Amino acid sequence: MINRINCLFVVTSSALILGSCIEHREDDKNRAKSTPVNKEEEKYIKDKAYKVFRIYEGEIPCEDCDGIQQRLVLKGDTAGIFRLTETYKNATEDGDATLVCSGQWQKGKLNSKNILTLSQGNLSDSVRRMEYELRSKEIVQLSLDKNRFKNGADYHLKMIRKSK
Repeated sequence: MINRINCLFVVTSSALILGSCIEHREDDKNRAKSTPVNKEEEKYIKDKAYKVFRIYEGEIPCEDCDGIQQRLVLKGDTAGIFRLTETYKNATEDGDATLVCSGQWQKGKLNSKNILTLSQGNLSDSVRRMEYELRSKEIVQLSLDKNRFKNGADYHLKMIRKSK
């Protein structure tokens, strides 16, 4: 029963992701495993409105593709804005498909754990909402009921860069 619920969650989440992201673009088949920093992302990072930033990266499972490479840029200290780039590996007959979403984020507490809430658009009115357990060098995606997935090791994003 739990596996069916997890599968339903993944399928539903994938449908929401594909239908609610801001930008859709096809990727080159020979793209490297790690999403390279591009000029658009660097411009986003260097925007002077927020001096603090962190970048997380990792790959999560995908029911209909070979995996989803995620790259999350958080700007701000305890709240701010984010940019999430997701590359669905071999998602189309032409290869990878990349989606870029943005919105607001905030840090909060739930049962003595630090929780990171991402909200596409703004925090009070969102098309897509994601929650993560915030740790010192990584974040762990939570399910819709605010628990870790049973195969939680698959839903980690490691911090790869932060402001000084």
